[in-house]
Amino acid sequence: MDYLAVRIVILLWLVRPQDWLSGFGGFQFMQYAMLAAMAGVWLRPQGLQLGMLRRSPMDWLVIFYLCWIVYTTGDYIGTGRALVPYAAFYFCTALALNTIKRLSGFITCWTVGLAIAAIFALSTDWGFELAPGSAALTSSLNGRLALNTWIFNNPNGLGHGMAALIPLAYICFIWKRPFGLQVLGFIMIFLAANTVFLTQSKGAYLSGAAAITITFLFRKPKILQISFLVVALTVGVAAIKLLPRMETLSTQEEGIAGRLMIWQMAYNAMTNTVVGEGWKGFEAWIDSKEYGLFKKATHGSYVNVGADLGYAGLFLFVGIMYACGRALYQTKLDPEESTEAVRCQRALIALLTSFASSAWIIDRAYHSDYFLLAGAIAAFHRLMTMTAEEQAEAEQESNARPIDQPEPGTVAALPWMSGMVTQTAGQLALSKLSPVVHAPMHLAHPVASFGQNFSEEEEEQEGSKLPLRWLRLDLIDLAMMTGAFFAVIFLWERLMTDFISL
Repeated sequence: MDYLAVRIVILLWLVRPQDWLSGFGGFQFMQYAMLAAMAGVWLRPQGLQLGMLRRSPMDWLVIFYLCWIVYTTGDYIGTGRALVPYAAFYFCTALALNTIKRLSGFITCWTVGLAIAAIFALSTDWGFELAPGSAALTSSLNGRLALNTWIFNNPNGLGHGMAALIPLAYICFIWKRPFGLQVLGFIMIFLAANTVFLTQSKGAYLSGAAAITITFLFRKPKILQISFLVVALTVGVAAIKLLPRMETLSTQEEGIAGRLMIWQMAYNAMTNTVVGEGWKGFEAWIDSKEYGLFKKATHGSYVNVGADLGYAGLFLFVGIMYACGRALYQTKLDPEESTEAVRCQRALIALLTSFASSAWIIDRAYHSDYFLLAGAIAAFHRLMTMTAEEQAEAEQESNARPIDQPEPGTVAALPWMSGMVTQTAGQLALSKLSPVVHAPMHLAHPVASFGQNFSEEEEEQEGSKLPLRWLRLDLIDLAMMTGAFFAVIFLWERLMTDFISL
């Protein structure tokens, strides 16, 4: 029930049907689905223990981040109640996706949800509306495509969302897939590229290029990485400048000038208050001759968090993304033996890169996708640091179908990359058995026998064979997080004082 509810949530969050459904609204349904996920996690055979909520470094950072939001805002009860859904999004996702098969299904739902949203958006350009009101909204925005939903109701939000679909569609439906799925993947890429082009979103072009570049270069030979970067920084930049509205990427453009003005206000709020204005407390007001005094968005998640939550809040916001990046980058997997796990790894890298780059341009700091993505990467971290016994229990709990029949009294273990661990009927009573496990020599993670006590050296030797050994934050992580934090501050200051144009 927990996994089914999480999949329902991701599809509803992306497609957002509450804007065109009447009666039982989609948002309420999404909330009920998340409640079902919480209940499912609680009622699982292994139950819900406190230790499960602090298994990965991301868990600790998310907890500190949410606590800091409550502390700086002041209204402890009201803010705490408002943050419960975000905590549920994160922890239900991290705990429910306890097999590679489930994580892969979650990412597939994310990809399909974006593709459905692209079809809804493009229907306006095709002459009919699947989301009523989208044509009028697009017309009011000077022809820039927008979807009349809560999350994609402006060209920038729609463009940034669809830019992430391009690398996702390649990873999930083209890379190492049969021909039929590859055709579907190319269709998704066409839909995404067409949608981004029609939004005329400059930020979406740039964030999409960043996500595609990082995803493509991951684990490639150094010479290929350097060559591709040279091409991207020369030919790629020249090609991007040919896209709609890119010729106005300078401080002379009214939108950019207003954005930099707001960034200065937010910077002053952060430096003057140190702890910020409180969660959703910062407001930017612009006095215009044409429109008078009006409220304007910060157009930047880093800027938004810095103004609202101060230095510490921004440090934690960046730190969570750093921890997610390290978990993904440091995991060593063989694409041949663990294709599905590598697919999940690269898809999550694409989503993280897209979010991190888009966070400079649009307000997504308090959107559900930040916590859903962090939760999915925390689930990936758990999977890559699982022992074989934990994998077997997870597969048994998820009612996975055996793929092979092991010898009596043994566990036939495959890498968690394939997401399957088979068990005999006699192993259901683990408390009564202490069998010896037979694992093929080619396995990346040989399985130790149940009930066996390891010495510290043996535990370290066993852990060294896991794809990921990083279990907790240390001084190096704090130093890296601090470096990332100051890099964000430096770039923020640089953009305000000396805007970088192509």
